[in-house]
Amino acid sequence: MEKYRILIIDDEPYILSSLKKVLEEENREIWTAESAEEAWQLLKERGEVEVIVCDQRLPNMSGVDFLVKVKRLYPDTIRILVTGYPEISEAVEAINKAHIWRYILKPIDVDNLKILITQAFEYYRILKENRLLLKIARQQKEWIEAIKREYPEVVIQQLNKSSSELNEKKIAQMIEEFVKKYHNQK
Repeated sequence: MEKYRILIIDDEPYILSSLKKVLEEENREIWTAESAEEAWQLLKERGEVEVIVCDQRLPNMSGVDFLVKVKRLYPDTIRILVTGYPEISEAVEAINKAHIWRYILKPIDVDNLKILITQAFEYYRILKENRLLLKIARQQKEWIEAIKREYPEVVIQQLNKSSSELNEKKIAQMIEEFVKKYHNQK
């Protein structure tokens, strides 16, 4: 089983250790860093993580600035900003510049954080699946276009045949089967 990876960045060691204990589960790998520089080093050495939980006030760099850099290099990583000093302008900047997924306030509600992290992993998984499906759809479109150019008469015959075989009821049944299959995999 593949482990989900979380990177937690905060300049207060006791907060790092507390969050690590709270979020530890068998299927998770948790990395911690006390600065943006240390976090970059971890990402450089180990690669992308699914979720980053980052404090807004870090030495030498704001959490928003760090998450902006993360967004450029790892656009699918789910970014969560934590702050003990809520300011509307900070929240707006985080959302606009870093496209953060959630903005949470200290003191952190542990139960809500656990739920939020589980949701973040699910959101990350869905993002990756959607990107893969989009890539497959684009590739199939290219193949279909190539086949249409190479064999136009076969395509027209097949379209005429298929349209008479596929009615609304059959399409609805196919969609229903897909939805059932998708929901049973969760």
